[in-house]
Amino acid sequence: DLVAPKLPALLAYQLSLRAPKPANGSYDAGPAARGKHVFRNEARCASCHQGPNLTDVVKNVFNGRKDTMPFLHDPASVGQDAAYAMRTATGKYRTTPLRGLQQHPPYFHDGSAPTLAAVVDHYVRLFGLNLTPGQRADLIEYLKSL
Repeated sequence: DLVAPKLPALLAYQLSLRAPKPANGSYDAGPAARGKHVFRNEARCASCHQGPNLTDVVKNVFNGRKDTMPFLHDPASVGQDAAYAMRTATGKYRTTPLRGLQQHPPYFHDGSAPTLAAVVDHYVRLFGLNLTPGQRADLIEYLKSL
């Protein structure tokens, strides 16, 4: 296998890239600040989207352990298409880093969510989140601010 030994360095490089800041006026700072709280608490997004890159893919990487395989999720645990995942080497999904999120729709690995509202609605349904319409709107503004 000539590829697998190169993957940790490639992942480190990908995560070292910095996304540009959101354009002025592309989000509302007040609701975004409230949305950050929703992201971390009520919606529990930070359980997977953590750290400076907002991903848990490095949970098992570069921590001094021998296990250097990225942390991946089964399709059912994230409500995604298993058939799409089966076309990958692992059959699983990584937690997408959220930096510069607003700049690259559509969302999800298969492009099935056209908007950030569709992403939020997906996870509200999947995890049975009890978010108010205001919390959803604030969460979307926070995602636009990343």
